[in-house]
Amino acid sequence: MIRTISGLRPAAARLLAALALLLGLAAAAAAQDQAAPGAALDQARAQLDQIEATLKRDNLDDRTLSDMRDQIEPLSVAIGQAVTALAPQLASADARLEQIGPKPADGAPAESPDVVKERDAQTAARQKIDEQIKRGRLLQVEASQVSDEITQRRRFLLAQRLFERSRSLLDPGLYMDMIAQAPRDIRSIQLFASDVVGVVARSLSAASIALALTSAAIALVLLIPGRRLITTLGHRLVVEQMPKTRIRRSATGVLFVLASTLGPVLGVLALYWGLKGAGWLPARAETLAVAFVWAAGFLGLAYGLMRAFLTPSRPSWRLVDLSDAAVAEIKNQPMWCALIFVIGRLLDHFNEMIVASLSASIVVNGVFAVLNAGAFALALRRIRAAEKIEAADSAEKDERLGSLFFSLLRIVAWVAVAVILAAAAAGYVSLAQFLANQVIWIATVMSLLTLLLIFVDDLCTSGLSAETRFGRSASEAVGIRPAALEQIGVLLSGLVRVILIGVAALFVLAPWGLETTDVFVWLRLGVTGFQVGGITISLSGILGAILLVAIGFALTKAVQRWLDRDLLPKTRMDAGLKASINTGVGYLGGLGVIVLAVSNLGFSLDRLAIVAGALSVGIGFGLQAVISNFVSGVILLAERPIKAGDWIVIGSDQGNVRRISVRSTEIELFDRSTLIVPNSDFITKSVKNVTHGAPIGRVQIELTVAADVDPVEVKRILLEVAKKHSSVLAFPEPQVFFNLLGKSDNVYALFANVASPRQASSVKSDLNFALVKAFKDQGVAIGGAAGPSMVEAVDRLGEALRSGMSPAALAAQAEAPRRHDASDAPLAETPPAEPQSPPSTKA
Repeated sequence: MIRTISGLRPAAARLLAALALLLGLAAAAAAQDQAAPGAALDQARAQLDQIEATLKRDNLDDRTLSDMRDQIEPLSVAIGQAVTALAPQLASADARLEQIGPKPADGAPAESPDVVKERDAQTAARQKIDEQIKRGRLLQVEASQVSDEITQRRRFLLAQRLFERSRSLLDPGLYMDMIAQAPRDIRSIQLFASDVVGVVARSLSAASIALALTSAAIALVLLIPGRRLITTLGHRLVVEQMPKTRIRRSATGVLFVLASTLGPVLGVLALYWGLKGAGWLPARAETLAVAFVWAAGFLGLAYGLMRAFLTPSRPSWRLVDLSDAAVAEIKNQPMWCALIFVIGRLLDHFNEMIVASLSASIVVNGVFAVLNAGAFALALRRIRAAEKIEAADSAEKDERLGSLFFSLLRIVAWVAVAVILAAAAAGYVSLAQFLANQVIWIATVMSLLTLLLIFVDDLCTSGLSAETRFGRSASEAVGIRPAALEQIGVLLSGLVRVILIGVAALFVLAPWGLETTDVFVWLRLGVTGFQVGGITISLSGILGAILLVAIGFALTKAVQRWLDRDLLPKTRMDAGLKASINTGVGYLGGLGVIVLAVSNLGFSLDRLAIVAGALSVGIGFGLQAVISNFVSGVILLAERPIKAGDWIVIGSDQGNVRRISVRSTEIELFDRSTLIVPNSDFITKSVKNVTHGAPIGRVQIELTVAADVDPVEVKRILLEVAKKHSSVLAFPEPQVFFNLLGKSDNVYALFANVASPRQASSVKSDLNFALVKAFKDQGVAIGGAAGPSMVEAVDRLGEALRSGMSPAALAAQAEAPRRHDASDAPLAETPPAEPQSPPSTKA
């Protein structure tokens, strides 16, 4: 081989060497691509084994289980990424094997050794990749099972903690034990106090004193004057900059909440950082200090929500429609509930910090759970009193406050109060404390959610309204109609409201074991996709399909506009054919877009065929009329027995065809009303198309003249008047018929043709006016409607008596020919003349 290469020309040798190098690099890259996912799977296997080994222990607490759960989520993501990276490699290996083909059958010509060797190598490579993918999927299932087991363990621990029975608050022995353990608890408090004094003494210096005093001063400024200053400036900004709509009230409410919450939080945080920076804060007091920061924020939030909804000093800015008397009844209850809740939580943290006795912890937690229940009960009583005050002022308000939702909410609250008291009395203090905390937490979250929903709705709808300066500016800048901008505001408001409700639900369910990890798992599954019956459904696929549908329909509409405005007007096709072509292009484009969108969702065409076959029976029975109308609409567009602009008669209705859609056809009647006719009626029933093809209209005028008038003179007058009219065609020429000869009156009929049936009514009217004038000028009197002569009437009556026919039947028989002759007359009403081609030569 070396000799062969050395014997080649230098250029060829260099080319072969470069090719060999590229092949080697490609092989190395492929091996590296396979090795990287394999290494990730090996690492995931090791971590998963370690988590499973730890999970076998029985003494795991909730924090440890939570940490293990947090480790599994990134592990699952890494495994999924490895499997995703291996999928294209497996597809490439399958494509290469497909090109090589299967092994030859027995008796077939043998393959060359190179082909056999290549097939074996590709088969081995594919098998290795397939094994890694199967291994990754197995690890995914195992990680999911471990995560589920951890969740079950945590739920069991929560239930065990809540339903663990301690001692009843009604048990005197509990208080005796607390008194007996009091010296120990007092020593713990003294040790903590001495610890604080020792830490301060060791860190005491001019710098530490200055830092502590500065932080205390900042805290005082932020707690009182700073909060008021932020509220005043913010309210002034709202009044000056925002439109005079509901957004002012809701924005002011949000401002109250932000100022009331951030002021205390920042103030206590400043004090906390100052004491910690000065070295005056013991290590074990860190948790208690953080609890004080939380307590300040919660109290501020409760006060801000109370001011936002009730606004005792400014009734016009109140978010709820309550009178001053009703507000006075309930304005203090939120703060009492929040204060009792915060004190109980702080004492609980303090007991944990000093490692208080069990009896003292039970008493503190149980007593504050009962106090919380009492505060809830008092708040419910005050709310009911406020409802009675409102009922005395307005029956409408009483109906609103006494609605089903508020009634159910009140019942649930009273049940919670009863359960808390019963649990504390029965010895389930942990359950009572948990329920009391949840009532406060849920009420706070729901109040904050309500405020944000009102604010978002006002911001999106009022802010994007055409009545506001911002809405007008946005409409002019973007170039959309004000009504469309308002619709965008409503849609945006709905989207944000859904997001806020979802976030609030997560906050409400968080204490019950739901964590952000679970939410991220659901979001990841929604974005990356999950399998349902072999079909991958993902949020990205759905959004891509929606985007594809939007772009596809926009392109279809653009093509239709191009056909309607540019191409079709330059052709000689009639308006109906142009409309049919435009509609057909819309149907074809829509069908293609839907097929592409469904394919983008992961549905293959063969699966769609299977689904269509499975649904065919249901469609045949349940949607028979819809399918029939659709097929009829396609037939109408293809055969074009009627088209847009035609004057048709269907049943007792007649009018102009305005539009042929998929399911029905719109007909504008002559009284300007619209008739919607299913397409199947045009296929299965008789329809008269007055303007089909290129018809001409016929005018028929029947008149009675005295018998002594010369018939030739009558004929001359009729033809002369008809030929003088500019709309009467010269060919076919007008004709006059002598229809009936009587003793006193003769009946004549004039037939004239016009270029379009739409002209028949107006031309007939013109001819009638002209005939009256012409006969009057000639001194000829026009009689009424002529009937049969007396002799004919007597003869027919005799025939009726001889044959047994009734006179009424005989009259109907005599009238039949006249009705037959009148059927050729134009319709009673015709629409305004449509644009049409020039008529032939006029008379």
